[in-house]
Amino acid sequence: MKLYQAAAALFASAVAVSAFTAPSKMPISRNMGTRTFVPKFGTSLAMSDSAVVDAETVEEGAETFEFQAEVGRVMDIIINSLYSNRDVFLRELVSNAADACDKKRFLSLTDGDTAALANPEIKIKSDKDAMTVTIEDTGVGMTKSELQNNLGRIAQSGTKKFMEALGEGKADVNLIGQFGVGFYSAYLVADKVEVVTKSMQADSPQYKWTSDASSSYTISEDNSDPIEGSGTRLILHLKDDALEYMESAKLEELLQHYSEFVEFPISVWKEKTEYKQVPDEEANKDLPDGEEPKMKTVPETSEDYELMNTNKPIWLRTPNEVTEEEYKDFYQSAFRATYDEPLAHTHFSLEGQIECKSILYIPGMLPFELSKDMFDEDAKNIRLYVKRVFINDKFDDIVPRWLKFVRGVVDSQDLPLNVSREILQKSKVLSIINKRLVRKSLDMIKDIESDEDESKYIMFWNNFGKYLKVGVIEDRRNKDDIVPLLRFFTSSSGEEYASLDQYIENMKENQKQIFYVTADGKEKAQMSPAAEKVRSRGYEVLYLTEPIDEIMIENVPDYKEFKLVDVSKEGLSFDDEDKEERKKKEEELNVDHKAVKDFLEGALAGKVQKVQITDLLSDSPAALVQSAYGMSPTMQRYMKAQNVAAGGSDDGMMGSFNQAVLEVNPTHPIVLDLERMVRSQGEESDEAKDFAVLLYDVAALTSGYEIEDSGDFANRILSMMTIKSKSDIRDVEVEAQNVEQEHVEDNHENV
Repeated sequence: MKLYQAAAALFASAVAVSAFTAPSKMPISRNMGTRTFVPKFGTSLAMSDSAVVDAETVEEGAETFEFQAEVGRVMDIIINSLYSNRDVFLRELVSNAADACDKKRFLSLTDGDTAALANPEIKIKSDKDAMTVTIEDTGVGMTKSELQNNLGRIAQSGTKKFMEALGEGKADVNLIGQFGVGFYSAYLVADKVEVVTKSMQADSPQYKWTSDASSSYTISEDNSDPIEGSGTRLILHLKDDALEYMESAKLEELLQHYSEFVEFPISVWKEKTEYKQVPDEEANKDLPDGEEPKMKTVPETSEDYELMNTNKPIWLRTPNEVTEEEYKDFYQSAFRATYDEPLAHTHFSLEGQIECKSILYIPGMLPFELSKDMFDEDAKNIRLYVKRVFINDKFDDIVPRWLKFVRGVVDSQDLPLNVSREILQKSKVLSIINKRLVRKSLDMIKDIESDEDESKYIMFWNNFGKYLKVGVIEDRRNKDDIVPLLRFFTSSSGEEYASLDQYIENMKENQKQIFYVTADGKEKAQMSPAAEKVRSRGYEVLYLTEPIDEIMIENVPDYKEFKLVDVSKEGLSFDDEDKEERKKKEEELNVDHKAVKDFLEGALAGKVQKVQITDLLSDSPAALVQSAYGMSPTMQRYMKAQNVAAGGSDDGMMGSFNQAVLEVNPTHPIVLDLERMVRSQGEESDEAKDFAVLLYDVAALTSGYEIEDSGDFANRILSMMTIKSKSDIRDVEVEAQNVEQEHVEDNHENV
């Protein structure tokens, strides 16, 4: 961090002392027609007039110059600390080459020199014998003074001054690139760099700039392979540990990753093998006359340049110019998703404080990298470009994480990137981009929801519904737009999903509450005695069947004018009944069944908070419910898992402070049987106590809780089965005795 701060301070001080002076003999357009390298802090790479500390002739026509003192320090920072991945050297140098071509095109249009516009291109060639990589462009080129100003000092920005001199934010000027300290990234992989260049200025000679990143560099006129027209040739003498970059496959990989959408053709010199059919001389020696000669396949190897950036950036075109097939093809090729057809896409531009173009897609299936971890840090969804050059696809704040599944590209004319262009700075610009991407993503989801083909939204929800739930939790700004997009199973929907709006449409007259229950799956929600309390009265119940649902629903206390109510909480009431009357009735029930209530509270001490006799249950003997602020069984399991993951223990966790309330149905046969046992056998009866604990266990299971001691539970079941078995045996013996007695009596009567 200190190193980055030092670099920032150094660049800031360099800007403070910078000055722009145009040579008097040249028009501004010609003077500024240089290839320059502009850092992203608004700093620049160039030379001041005091740059040449020493010049001496080392060979005929060659002069040696000392780097400005700051350059050495900055180069050390750049080479050793600024870039986290040295693969980016090719991105930087290709970007600079594209800038040079762009600048030449602009200046040619300005001066009416249409001949200079022909065939702007970038070529890359490796030489394994010389251990070099050469990057050549047909751009604007540089004069001797521009070589000194652009590659020897850090004080002013040629490109920035070029823009200031030619206009005030005009559209054409915005085409000119402002790429950072890119040239010096060459030293990430090279220990020596040669720059052969020829300016587009009339009668400009060809020069060579050479440096090994030490304290000096040389400039000389160059008589080697001539550059036609104008342009620049960078020759990188690779370090011993960077020889992998001589492989055309490696160069091709980097170009496809970073520069596949650069508008100028980029070609790589590579070896090609083609297979041709030729006559098989050996097989044709004894071939009879008139027979067709036999052929064989032979490989034929050749070397030539091959175009790399064949994909076109369709986001630069207007939406009405792009077909649906082109949108699909671009998605499948850009995101390597051959078998995925996107459900929706949106194509738009931003203008004003920031200019950028973007295309966003909603995939047709869950991306593989998100199938194991829905927030996988390595997942690459939004690809950021600056003037068609890939910068990064791991900016965390460009979209909120609940939109991790949305894929797309954002291409800006300029963004507040750090000096290495690998980190997007926190800024108002980022906030603007974020808001627009979220809004466009929500619009796409709403379009899928409103599609006549309902299966599309079902497919979307099955794949990405969890992300919307996270959005409800984390994105307060857009929560109200996300909630109507949620889907649930309900007690009335069968195998179909229902929205909150559909639930409201099906409400009973005068109903003011939306009822829901949480459970581990739809089947367990249907078994829940708490849901039974509501269903039996004709109300529909939402089934919240995933662990995240309970956290999500806490952020939705009401929807429209309806309150969301958890039916598994104590104190449930209905809109069609008098609350005072309900309270009075339950008090009477608790008095009438005080014996069994007191017995259960004693037998289940430490397991339940209290026992409540209620008439809300219809088919179940008992149910466990939580107090208003208690945790559901789903949440308790989640908390236990979190505690264990943190190194704690789950033994007895939650038991002491989150005990449930046992609601008992006094009309159920099992409860009536227990009440009979308590009256006949007394409160100390072991059979009655086992019966009470078993009643609690069954209520816990059906209410979604876990049995704390499964062994003890099994023993109670076996004990009850044994008692039942013995009782059945006694009944059979008695029945047999009765039959035998009847038989004896019948025989006696016959006698």
